[in-house]
Amino acid sequence: MTTSTVFDYSDNLFNGGQKITFYHEWSEKRVEFKAFDLSYSESVTNDWEEVVLPRRINRSYTWSGVIRSIQLGWNLPAFDITEAKNNLAKCSSMVKMMYPMTDETGQITGGNPVWHLGIMNFAHHEDSEAAGDDPTTMLAGFPTNFNFNIVPSDGFLYDDKGVYPYPKNLQITMGFTVILDDSKNFGWSSKGDWSGPSHFPWADDGAVFK
Repeated sequence: MTTSTVFDYSDNLFNGGQKITFYHEWSEKRVEFKAFDLSYSESVTNDWEEVVLPRRINRSYTWSGVIRSIQLGWNLPAFDITEAKNNLAKCSSMVKMMYPMTDETGQITGGNPVWHLGIMNFAHHEDSEAAGDDPTTMLAGFPTNFNFNIVPSDGFLYDDKGVYPYPKNLQITMGFTVILDDSKNFGWSSKGDWSGPSHFPWADDGAVFK
């Protein structure tokens, strides 16, 4: 009698690059998730300062910048108890990385924590066609929130002692605000040509319109 081996084929997609990667500059810690049931949306807002002018029909508007934010969602289904433990550990790491740098007395020190987000050809550095393992290919910014929910209807897996439950599935949602390299040119020339990086925000659109 032969026993069949069961494989988690989602590992093949993950190892092939279909993943969500977070890199935390302060700790140099990397957390990677499978891009399972991924939802991805972006919001790009033109920020205008509004001033009310007395006895004028129109108000005064002054352009002050562009805010780019990303909303993410994905699932963390567990193939076995090992993956269930790892999923919860990764979420724990994400929560810890939201906290600031402190000294030995617990006082907050340093500047703002900078993260790097890499999601295939969706979220990547403006000089890269797609995100890779190197943080320089990823998109700089910071998470505005990180939320994970246990899906109780999918059940739980238990450790060897049969005491501690680990969710079979977790649902993740989060927001991410993008920080661009302000030493580069993101704008239009007087001739109407795009002066910024060719892979911003996703790819070169010249081939589409020509």
